[in-house]
Amino acid sequence: MDAASAGGYIVCERGRVLTSTRNLSDAEALALPAGAEHYMAYVGQPTQYDLRGAAQFALLIAMGLRSRHRLLDFGCGSLRLGRLAIPYLDPGGYAGLEPNQWLVEDAIARQLGQDIVRLKRPAFHAFDDFRADRCGAGFDYIVAQSILSHTGADVVATALEGFRAALAPSGLALVTFMHPRERLTVGETASGWLYPEGVGFEPASIARMIAAAGLFGRALPWFHPYQTWYAIAPMQARIPPPTYDGLLRGAIFGPPEWKESTRP
Repeated sequence: MDAASAGGYIVCERGRVLTSTRNLSDAEALALPAGAEHYMAYVGQPTQYDLRGAAQFALLIAMGLRSRHRLLDFGCGSLRLGRLAIPYLDPGGYAGLEPNQWLVEDAIARQLGQDIVRLKRPAFHAFDDFRADRCGAGFDYIVAQSILSHTGADVVATALEGFRAALAPSGLALVTFMHPRERLTVGETASGWLYPEGVGFEPASIARMIAAAGLFGRALPWFHPYQTWYAIAPMQARIPPPTYDGLLRGAIFGPPEWKESTRP
């Protein structure tokens, strides 16, 4: 029988519920579309769940993340990054912000396990006002991957102000934005949370928003399939200089989804 996904369930052609998509195995979930109700699919293409998390973790390592540091995973979703960062960091070093608590719960059940949670003591927050400082202060790193690419300028301003308050003076935020030509996006005048629509900001507009928050920043060449990574910090000296760009490629050899990353 042919089956289709509806309301988070797999439904056969006669309408009988077969199983919740949340209960599909990881292998079965690879066939789901992005946004389906499964922890691997809800946050994006499930076939790239591993690559997207690994690319974020590799960028953090390239930017100097050590086990003693404190990291805020802003919009941590189903722990694509967290499942790698939580075991790496010292106990209490990881904090995740995710309003959809079921994503965190399923990721812990399917990827990490309660033993790691008890050992590493990550903190999870579930509010949705985009204020990073409500998660604490003194973070050495903040990562916001594919969050500010789905928000209007009003939310970007709120988030950046929260980053400034949440970061340690020597801290660094790694954030992705969409430029208008990178993907079909709505315009800069949009407001609020617009997922799954993307919001495209011109580089000059991003620079103005960063400066308005009292921060420094610039685009990085680290590969992303359809967004652009930015380094943002309270101190200009914390931003990697352009002379480091040759070391910040983020190339992954082999997967066709990352083919563009290997081009000169």
